[in-house]
Amino acid sequence: MTDLKSLVKSTAGVQSELSGGNGHCYDEAILIHNNSIESYMSVQRAILWSLGCHKNMCWEVIDQEAHSHNGRKIDVLTIEKRKMDDHGIVSTGTQQVFFDITEFENELA
Repeated sequence: MTDLKSLVKSTAGVQSELSGGNGHCYDEAILIHNNSIESYMSVQRAILWSLGCHKNMCWEVIDQEAHSHNGRKIDVLTIEKRKMDDHGIVSTGTQQVFFDITEFENELA
């Protein structure tokens, strides 16, 4: 997670505390800690933007749903990602990214 924090700080200038997993499923959600400065939504976008820049791809959020999982509040973003290879061929796909936003529960009410 240190690498993701460093990437987000250097790419997007956001210094939020992050922990948890890789964001690929509920149990591996990226935990966004509430620092009372940034909203969880701005941190989510900063993470996705930083990862997109790092992987040289574009993305767009096409769906966002709030879920509860094991007593935690999980925000699931479905993104459409686009990447151009060295031959100019664009590949597209969708991916879900899971964020634990439990610490922002008071702001969600």
